[in-house]
Amino acid sequence: MIYEQLKPKIMTGDYITLARMLGLNSPDSARMRCRRGDIEALEALEKIIENRDQLIKNYQNDESEQNTTNSY
Repeated sequence: MIYEQLKPKIMTGDYITLARMLGLNSPDSARMRCRRGDIEALEALEKIIENRDQLIKNYQNDESEQNTTNSY
């Protein structure tokens, strides 16, 4: 996936996480790698976005199920 496709999905903290994953000292360095089309950085950023979205979805489903079972 190219950076322009990921850009609308990027949220606060994604570059911080990316920098930690890549062993960089600065989120700005991680962002610049993405903007330059670095494959490793883009693949890691895509994983961050996918995993974050899945975590949110799972949490909301769990909360919804708990609210349903608690309402009886």
